[in-house]
Amino acid sequence: MFSCQPRLKLSVNFNNFRDLDALALEEAVRVALVHTAFFIAGGGERLLLEMYRALKDLGHEVDLYAAYLDERAWQVITDGMGDVPEPTVLGEPPINRLFRRVQILRALLAAWYLRKPVEKLRSRYDLIVQTFVGVPLRWADATYVHFPLAELPAYYLRVERLELGLRERAYNSLVAWMAKALADRTKPVMTNSAWTAERVKRAYGSQRVYVVHPPVNVEELSSIGGDRGKIVLTVSRIDWGKRVTEIPEVAKLVPEAEFYLVGSTRPASGPILKVLKERSEGLRNFHLETDVPRKRILELMSQASVYLHPPFAEHFGIAIAEAAAAGLVPVVYRDGGGWTDIVSRIDQGLGYTRVEEAARTVRSLLNDPGRLKALSAKAREVAKGFSYERFKERLNEVIKELARA
Repeated sequence: MFSCQPRLKLSVNFNNFRDLDALALEEAVRVALVHTAFFIAGGGERLLLEMYRALKDLGHEVDLYAAYLDERAWQVITDGMGDVPEPTVLGEPPINRLFRRVQILRALLAAWYLRKPVEKLRSRYDLIVQTFVGVPLRWADATYVHFPLAELPAYYLRVERLELGLRERAYNSLVAWMAKALADRTKPVMTNSAWTAERVKRAYGSQRVYVVHPPVNVEELSSIGGDRGKIVLTVSRIDWGKRVTEIPEVAKLVPEAEFYLVGSTRPASGPILKVLKERSEGLRNFHLETDVPRKRILELMSQASVYLHPPFAEHFGIAIAEAAAAGLVPVVYRDGGGWTDIVSRIDQGLGYTRVEEAARTVRSLLNDPGRLKALSAKAREVAKGFSYERFKERLNEVIKELARA
């Protein structure tokens, strides 16, 4: 009896240790979100705030940091979100004064500079997650990558087929070289789509890659309905890279439909607006609306039957997912996360590679009300997988696994 007693105590102690470990994993994780450079109020910044909100909702402790913060961009992106504290600014290297307008290069230099300031934070957090620069950085426990910067030259040449000048090619090559120099292939990565995940693996050799789709306000959009007509909607930033100048070309080929291009502008949008005006001259079925409020976009979503995305390989495509959630049938370029992770799951016939193909698909949909209705329902169903609740669940799974490692 006496000889068995130590064994019994030892067994109980081990069980207690296991119980304590299980309890520890359920405790709040202390997370520092470092958005390396806060330049604009864009999709990456929106993802940062959604991640902050989700982690807070899950009961984790979370703080925001940045090397640089544009106050105007912060005010725009947080409008109506009074409970989000401004990121603590950690500073930039002095050389960044020379690169104020060269945002990607400036962000990479800031990422290099942040190593020491971030290391000083290490004792206060269980995890440090970097959410801006598309590189798995050495000082971060994990990085959310929207697109791997090391793939930039190949992306423009192979995917976008853009004819870049010598200066642009040299700049992209420099960015790719710096990205590879800063990258640590052993660090975990979160990505916005399975499409991006494959490019991260190819660019950096990363093995631990988790797909965490950005959230879409499915609850708001699922209630959108109404009398939908032969209206085709496009929502996109007015930018060269987005190739929005192709939308009037599709409108010319489908004169029986009304095409609406809605998008935000910036100072560099001037030349694109000029091309859009030239290409749409004399077109009565093409309508351009810039910098409109959210209310107007929702109004058009309630009237349109088809969503047409420009011939651009979106890394994920929030606008595509939102259109699907609102019941529009999306027609998109047959490449990118918008295709692989969203639209191909609705119907394989909704992808295109040429303007003529896009026009045929749009016309076919508008002339087949039965198929349009069925695909609208399927689009809503697929979009449910990108809800805020699903984002929160997936993020929690990854954060707990990273904290456990």
